[in-house]
Amino acid sequence: MTFTIVHLFPELLGTYGDRGNVEVVSWRLSRREIENEVISVGIGEKIPKSADLYFLGGGEDDAQIAAMEILERKNVMAKVLDKGGHVFSVCAGFQILGETFPASGGRVISGLGLLPIETVSVTPRSVGEVLLKPTFSVEGEEFFSGFENHSGQTRFTDNLQPLGIVTNGIGNGLGSGVDGVVTPQVIGTYMHGPALVRNPGLADWVLERKLGRLDPLDASIFQQLHGERVKASQ
Repeated sequence: MTFTIVHLFPELLGTYGDRGNVEVVSWRLSRREIENEVISVGIGEKIPKSADLYFLGGGEDDAQIAAMEILERKNVMAKVLDKGGHVFSVCAGFQILGETFPASGGRVISGLGLLPIETVSVTPRSVGEVLLKPTFSVEGEEFFSGFENHSGQTRFTDNLQPLGIVTNGIGNGLGSGVDGVVTPQVIGTYMHGPALVRNPGLADWVLERKLGRLDPLDASIFQQLHGERVKASQ
């Protein structure tokens, strides 16, 4: 069967190259000869409800609100989760899934309410490299790294598992010392980078939550790709 990946609203939620998360999971599946399809869903286009993995990226206030309003109609993301879909969300996409998030002019926007989290506006802005110690075991990944740039900071309103313990940077902030969230079907994080390009072990872990144990990729593949890039640059 074909593993289906849905990239939601790249024209709204595409800050800092988060599209790379979509591309790298497709690439890692293809290298394992696992058939996969990427569906990019733009504004006004129908959102598949029965895909395997959905991506929400980062975006500015107005784009974030527009994406939330689209997803709010007909309770789209709740239906996706009911049908067994998994979600990887970054920054604005992470906040959208919660109960509230801030916007310009002191506004507080109601989110989709799929995660028990609240996000508030805090100064100064959180900008720079972030380093996490994962809260779970990932082969080959002692730490996760990313780039964060957000004025919102997020608190849990219920008992949740964070993605990682922050050893450098801010992450969720508000003195929490953690970044992101992990539930059985949802992963959220403030890591841009893109996160799954910078942390290939995390990319495979995201896929394995849906597919089960994956065969490791042969390191010679990466050596070959490096050689091809060198030749192309000459």
